[in-house]
Amino acid sequence: MTNDKFGGIKLPDNFNLDLTKTINLASGVQAQIDESNRRTMQLAVEAYNNRQRELKAIEQTAMNTAETNLKLQKVVDNQNAYIDILKEQLATQKKQMELNEEQLGILNNIFASGEDGVIVEKEIMKLIQDQIDTSHPLWDYVKDKGGDVAVAGVTAGAPVIYASIKMYLASKGIMLP
Repeated sequence: MTNDKFGGIKLPDNFNLDLTKTINLASGVQAQIDESNRRTMQLAVEAYNNRQRELKAIEQTAMNTAETNLKLQKVVDNQNAYIDILKEQLATQKKQMELNEEQLGILNNIFASGEDGVIVEKEIMKLIQDQIDTSHPLWDYVKDKGGDVAVAGVTAGAPVIYASIKMYLASKGIMLP
């Protein structure tokens, strides 16, 4: 290193400068910095990926919630429609029950009246037998039975019995609703 210039300074010929320790120290620090930067970058990438997965999960949850809400709304609408149908059925059944009670009241009044009940019963039974055949559920009630059995079976065959009584009374000049 004879006559080397170091920063414009002339160094003596016997000056021996060893920079290997400094270079090794600097390269070790640089390696640590590089490793730290690599780990920091890796952690940043992992954090970014985790955040992306979290956002996708939140988005999927929102879509699932919206779909569930639509399905639940459809269930509620269907239940409301079913409730409306049940209300209509109940109203129809109430009307039928009122009609049946009215018909039963008429039957009870006929058979409890002071008229000749046996003649009335026989004529009504004949009218009922004329309206139904042997396969009808009321047949067992009216074949060879009295009016008391027919009154007991009125819930099973009120329309047929009522129609027969209505025909009988119409033949006598009495009109029923």
